[in-house]
Amino acid sequence: MAMRLHHLITDVESYSLHSGRQRIIGYLLREQLDSDEAEKAVTVTLPTNKGVIASRLNLTQEHFSRILHELSDKGLIAVEGRKIHIADVDKLRDYDL
Repeated sequence: MAMRLHHLITDVESYSLHSGRQRIIGYLLREQLDSDEAEKAVTVTLPTNKGVIASRLNLTQEHFSRILHELSDKGLIAVEGRKIHIADVDKLRDYDL
C-alpha cells in the first residue's frame, strides 16, 4: 500500500511541476528502461492505447498527439501506431531541459 501511495504522490508532483512535453518524454524514457538501457536507438511499444496513456499523464488525447507530432518533427521519435521509435535516447533525454 505504501508503494502505491508513493506512486500517486509522484504522479501529483509530476502534474504540478512538469510540462506535458516533459511528462511524455519521462514516460517514454521510463518505458525505454524496461527494454535495453545500453541501446542508443530503441523502440517502445505502448502497453495500451494513446488515450489511456494521455489520461494517465493528465493530458487530453489531442495534446498528447500534438506533443508526439512535435517530437516526431524534431526527429527525436517516429510513431508507428503503438510503437514509438526513439532515434537517440540521449537527445530525447536532453530535449526540453
